[in-house]
Amino acid sequence: MKGCRLGVSFGQTSFLYSFPSGNPMSASRLSAFAEYLDGTGGGSQGNLQIVEPVAADESDLLVFHTKEYVDRVKEASKTGRGMLDSGDTPAFEGMYEASLFPVGNTLYGLKSIMDGRFDHFFNPVRGLHHAAPDEARGFCIFNDGVIAISRALNQYKLGSVAYVDIDAHHGDGVYYEFEPDPRVVIGDIHEDGDFLYPGTGNEQESGTGFGLGTKMNMGLPPGAKDPQFIEAFDKVEEFVRKSKPEMIFLQCGADGLKGDPITDLNYTAGAHAYAAKKLHALAHEICRGRLLAMGGGGYDPVNVRAAWGAVVEELAGRKEQG
Repeated sequence: MKGCRLGVSFGQTSFLYSFPSGNPMSASRLSAFAEYLDGTGGGSQGNLQIVEPVAADESDLLVFHTKEYVDRVKEASKTGRGMLDSGDTPAFEGMYEASLFPVGNTLYGLKSIMDGRFDHFFNPVRGLHHAAPDEARGFCIFNDGVIAISRALNQYKLGSVAYVDIDAHHGDGVYYEFEPDPRVVIGDIHEDGDFLYPGTGNEQESGTGFGLGTKMNMGLPPGAKDPQFIEAFDKVEEFVRKSKPEMIFLQCGADGLKGDPITDLNYTAGAHAYAAKKLHALAHEICRGRLLAMGGGGYDPVNVRAAWGAVVEELAGRKEQG
């Protein structure tokens, strides 16, 4: 699998999705990762291509979000005042336009994989897995993951997909949208909801209706390290393999690394390298290599660079896949 074609969406507009000073989700968290990408050669090595971010259209948002909510975001974007939820997600001027890029880049990644331009794609500045149809939640305005998965199922007619989420926070917005849908297999490893927002994702949440048994939630205790993550991930990998999805989505939030200012897990970047390596191999084994990664959270710049850099290295095939 060396030499896989990997697209990475990143550019100046990647810094626009940035909440006011003091909020953990600010552009400053991207600084070290941007330096890392500068050092990759920007695609000159052939297997890695950095592509300019693209904006979504309003019609893309309406795949999941209500028109009333989209209009509310537009209005709040003009003044930059108020909150979009109960306290985590403040408005900022230009946030509507800024929020079009996370969705647009994830959809571009999906299209480029389905069209055969890339084997894999990584959209670092997304994976906004908390956003609900009619409300922002947890720094997440529009849910690019739900929109892209819906597009994969309904436009590209994939029979099944897998969504693997290793962000420290449970991906509630994705989980509850597809909870009854057997076409979407979910494996979510996160800090136990008894200790961390949003408080969901216990192991008994395994889907409902026709989707019962197609979801796996694994909450780890505060302080969990790489060995505990790897033990959990091996179970997720086997769960996904048995489902034989036609595409894999990975939300690889970097907030599980030790030292993140708002979580309590103690991973190293080795956890992300392990997850990316295993899913990379699995994608080639069962779904023609189709793997779309989204960056998610992570609020320490050094950790963000380490975790996402590990994902890039693995998906670009720069390390031996064994």
